[in-house]
Amino acid sequence: MKSIKLLLTSALLFCITINAQNELQTQSINEGTIENQFDYLIKKSNRYQEFKVVKRVWLDQIKNSVNDSLTTIRKELNATKSILFEKESQIDNLTKALETTNSNVTSLNNEKDNINLFGTLISKSLYNTILWSIIAGLLVALAFYVLRFLRSNAITNESKDQYAELEREFEGHKHRSLEREQQLRRKLQDELNKQKKD
Repeated sequence: MKSIKLLLTSALLFCITINAQNELQTQSINEGTIENQFDYLIKKSNRYQEFKVVKRVWLDQIKNSVNDSLTTIRKELNATKSILFEKESQIDNLTKALETTNSNVTSLNNEKDNINLFGTLISKSLYNTILWSIIAGLLVALAFYVLRFLRSNAITNESKDQYAELEREFEGHKHRSLEREQQLRRKLQDELNKQKKD
């Protein structure tokens, strides 16, 4: 009975070991990277002269694994291509927006740095030069005309004074002439009166 128990225990352990090896073989051929699966396939294949004999089931499993991997890689590649296309489209849009923004900034800088004078843009420094030249010219012209006015005013005042003096002299001369004429008339009248009496 002991020997039967021992035999049964040995048989049971043998079955468990074979089952575990089958599971290990199935897991190894179906799991891991493709490279690991090929390594497992080469390692577990039988030799016949210089050839390797491979189980058809294992080849089908590796073929399915390779096809699944290729399908997955193709899907990832297509997804990556679509993402890349979207990113390129976004980059193009952003590049166009950047160009538009740069042209707007350049335009605004030109408008900021220049002044529109009679429909043409001129730089602020040139505008300031023109403006201050005009102001300086107007100040010089104003000073010239003020001096001319003061000189003319002085001449006018002097002429008025001379005219007033001349008018006083004329009035004095007129008054003296009138007195002389009156005196002469009186004398003439006196003489005429004297002659009439005589």
